[in-house]
Amino acid sequence: MSIVRAIVWREWARFRRQPVRAAATVGTPIVLMLGLAAGLSGELGGLSDAGYAGFLLPGVIAMAALFAAAFGAISLIEDRDNGPLLAILAGPAPARRIGFGKTLALGMLALAQALPLLAGAWVLGLNPSPVGVAIAVAGVAALCLGTTGFALALAWRSRDAAAFHSVMNMLLLPAWMLAGAFYPADTAHPIMRWLTMADPLAWPVATIRLGLLGETRMPGPVWVFPVLTACYAIVGCAFGTLRARRSATL
Repeated sequence: MSIVRAIVWREWARFRRQPVRAAATVGTPIVLMLGLAAGLSGELGGLSDAGYAGFLLPGVIAMAALFAAAFGAISLIEDRDNGPLLAILAGPAPARRIGFGKTLALGMLALAQALPLLAGAWVLGLNPSPVGVAIAVAGVAALCLGTTGFALALAWRSRDAAAFHSVMNMLLLPAWMLAGAFYPADTAHPIMRWLTMADPLAWPVATIRLGLLGETRMPGPVWVFPVLTACYAIVGCAFGTLRARRSATL
């Protein structure tokens, strides 16, 4: 597992040299939440005990996790073509360990950038229980790992960082908008409700909301969403790991 530790250490070292990266990841969702909460608090203020801002918080945390995980994968393209990853892939280390190391490292970085936003629960007066906090943290971690894996699976196939960036924007923004981040799916139009239920990103958002607010605002039993969130993380990690193995043999 030395190659996994080396990849994790290198990603953390690079992250420490890029403070603007963390500031942008955290700052953009905060600005979005302030704008939406201020603009729609009158109409949707009854969605949580802390008003519309409390309802938005899980979706904002998910947004930070999503974009931190997805755009962290851009480093794979640079490292694979011109950086140390090129030499690592040519070495004796199994490619699946390299893929797992990248998934774990970037997933941990995304988690480190998204978790500070959980403090917004106490700022807004939500005061979740310790069990609720644990559920929310687990939901964020699963979202980070799963999204990182899927993003890396795409990055292994991408030959151009700009093209990867465009595709991720095209996929992530609609998926986040359909995830119930800023509307309650249980009272939405039936078509929108089923689209939200089918969106894999809606499962972690519902899990985080369950932890912070005690409800998911999604149709169906609440226990379903933590289970689906765990499946999302497992499948995403598998995609990121196995794609690295296949890419190295092409």
